[in-house]
Amino acid sequence: MTRWNIVKIAFYGLSGKRRTVALRPDEVAILTGRSGTGKSAVISAIDYCLGSRSCELPDYVRRRTIGVAVHWTNGQTDLIVGRVVPDSGVGTEKMFVQSGRSLSLPKSFDQLEGPAPRATARKILERALGIADIEDADSEDKTTAGKATIRHVTPYLFLTADVIISNRTILHDLDDPDKAKDIKATIPYFLQAIDQETVAKERRLRRLEAQLTRFERQSRAQERARTFLRERGLALLSQAADVGMFDGTDLDLSEEELLSSLRSLTSFEIKRTDGTLGGELGRLEEARRGTLRSLSSARQRRDAMRKLVQDASGFESTASAQFSKLQLASKLKLDKGLCPVCHQESELGAKLSNDMGKSLSLIEGEVAAVKQVTPELMSQLEEAEASVKSASDDAREIEAQIRVVIQQNENLQKADDLAQARAMTVGRITEFLDTTAVDYREPQFDIGRLLSEIEELRDAVDPQALKDRISNAENMISNYATEMLKRLPSTEPLSGARIQFIADGRIRVIEPKRQRSLRLVEVGSDQNYLAIHLALIFALHRHFEYTQSPVPGLIVIDQISRPYYPEDEKAQDERNLGDMARDEDRQAMNKIADFIFDETSQSSGLQVFLIEHAYIEDDRRYREATVERWTKDNNVKLIPDDWAERDD
Repeated sequence: MTRWNIVKIAFYGLSGKRRTVALRPDEVAILTGRSGTGKSAVISAIDYCLGSRSCELPDYVRRRTIGVAVHWTNGQTDLIVGRVVPDSGVGTEKMFVQSGRSLSLPKSFDQLEGPAPRATARKILERALGIADIEDADSEDKTTAGKATIRHVTPYLFLTADVIISNRTILHDLDDPDKAKDIKATIPYFLQAIDQETVAKERRLRRLEAQLTRFERQSRAQERARTFLRERGLALLSQAADVGMFDGTDLDLSEEELLSSLRSLTSFEIKRTDGTLGGELGRLEEARRGTLRSLSSARQRRDAMRKLVQDASGFESTASAQFSKLQLASKLKLDKGLCPVCHQESELGAKLSNDMGKSLSLIEGEVAAVKQVTPELMSQLEEAEASVKSASDDAREIEAQIRVVIQQNENLQKADDLAQARAMTVGRITEFLDTTAVDYREPQFDIGRLLSEIEELRDAVDPQALKDRISNAENMISNYATEMLKRLPSTEPLSGARIQFIADGRIRVIEPKRQRSLRLVEVGSDQNYLAIHLALIFALHRHFEYTQSPVPGLIVIDQISRPYYPEDEKAQDERNLGDMARDEDRQAMNKIADFIFDETSQSSGLQVFLIEHAYIEDDRRYREATVERWTKDNNVKLIPDDWAERDD
C-alpha cells in the first residue's frame, strides 16, 4: 500500500477519556447506527484535522471533547495529526503533527507530540502526502489559482449528505463560492495532467503577459504623447516668453531640450510686491475730507461777511439820503416858529422843526457809526476770502497727491498681475510635465528580457500539450465512470448512459437513445444521483491510483441508503433491508454494496469508510466490515453520556 489510509480516529475528553473509531486500511469499514449518535461527526473530525479553518463538530461533541486526532498510514510511515477542539466559535490554530514508524494514538490528549501552528501543520501534511512544495515567487500574491494545498483534497474524500444525492454538485464543497474557484483550478493538478512547477510557471506567465500588456499600453500612450508633445511644449514656452520668463529667441529645440527648458522654468523665481499704498491713500482721503470741511466753513463765513458788508453799505446809503432830505427841511426855518407859507408865527412849525432836528441828529450818529465799522468789516471779509483761497489750495494739493498714489497703486497691481500670470504659467508647465510628459519617458524595465522570458515560459508550459493531457485524463475518468455506472442501480434516462467528466467540476450525461447531452439537474431521481456520485468518485480514485496522485486513498460515504429511506428518520433505530417495503429497493442496496466491496478489493490502497443507517445482515462481507454498531439496544454512541462537560 502506497496511498494514505486512516487507521483510527480519536476523540479526547476530560480526565484522560478517549473514544476511538478504528477503520481498516485498504478495505471497507462500516459504521451503522441510529440517528443522533454522532456518526456524521466522524467526517467533521477528519476534515478538522486536515487543517480546516472552522470546526464543524456538533455542539454535543464539542462540549465534551477537548481534542481530536487522526492516525494515518501509507504502509511505511505513520502520521498522527491532532487538534484542539474549541468549546464554541471557529477552529483553533493549535495543531499537533508527528510522523515516524510504528506510531499509535496516545491515551490522553496532553500526550500528543509535535505542536505547530495550523499553517505549519498544513505544510507538513502536504509534504507527507506528496503535494509538491516548490519555490514559488508568486506564492504571496493574491492570485495563486492552481496552487494545490491539503484543503483541496477533501472534495475527493467525502461524499457527504449534502452531495451524495445532489442534483447540482458533483464534489464536496463545490457549492461553496469561496472554495469552488480554487478547487476547480487544482483539479488538473490532482489528475496529474499538470504538476505544481507547471502551475507556478503558468501563473508567472500570466503575470508577465499582464505586465507586457501594461507596457504595450504605456508605449501606445507614449507614441500619442510624442504626436503633440512638441506642439504643447512650444505653446507653453511661448506663454512663458509673453510674461518675461523665457527669451523666446530659439525655439528650434529637440524633444529632450524642450522638456529640459520646461523643467528649468518650474523653478523660476516669481517676485510679488511687498504690499500696496492703500494706507497712504487712506490718510490722504481723510486729509481731503478735513480740508473740504474747512473750505466749506470758510466759504460760509466769507459769504456771511459779504452779506454783512453789503447790508452795511446799503444802510449807509439810505441813511445819507435821509439825512440830505432832512437838511432840506432846515432851510424852511421852522425853528423860528413861522409858517413857511404865510410867514406867520406857528407852534406846529416849531414842533416839526424840533422833531427834524432830533432825527437829523440820530441819522448823523448812525451814519457815523456805520462809517466807523465798515473798515473792520472789510478787513474781516478779506480774511475770509483768504481762508477760502487757502483751503481751496490745500484741497487741490491733496487731490494731486491722491492722483499720484492711485497711479502708483495701478502700477503695483500690474506687477501683481504679472506675478500671477507667471505663477499660472509655471502651474501649466508642471501639470504638463507630470501628465503628458510622463508618458514620454522611456520604460524602466527591459522589454527584450521580458519578451524572452515570456517565450521561454510559453515553450515550457505548452498550452496545447496541457489541454491534451487534461483531455486524456477527462476521457479516462469518463470511461471509468461509464463502466462503473452500468454496475449501479439506475433508471431512465441514466440506464445505459455515458458519463462525460469535465475537469472544471462539471459532468454531462449522454443518454443512450437520442445521444442527448443532459446536465446533472436534468437526470432526475435520487437513485440516479446516487449512482452518478458513486461512479464518479470511484472513477476519480481509480485514476488517482493509476497516476499516483497525492490524494489519500480514502472515500467516506454518508449513507448510500438515502434514496431508499426518504422519510424523516431522526428518531429511528438502525434499519435492516427487511424493513424496506419494495424488493427492488433491497436489490438496489445489495447491488450498491457489492459495487463498493468489489471496487475496493480491485484497487490498491483504496479505503472506504461507509457511514450507514442500514445494516445488511444477510451480506457476509457487510457484517464483517462493520466496525461500529450504535443501536438502541446497546445504547452506544460516539461520545458516551457519562463524559463530563468542560467548564470553559
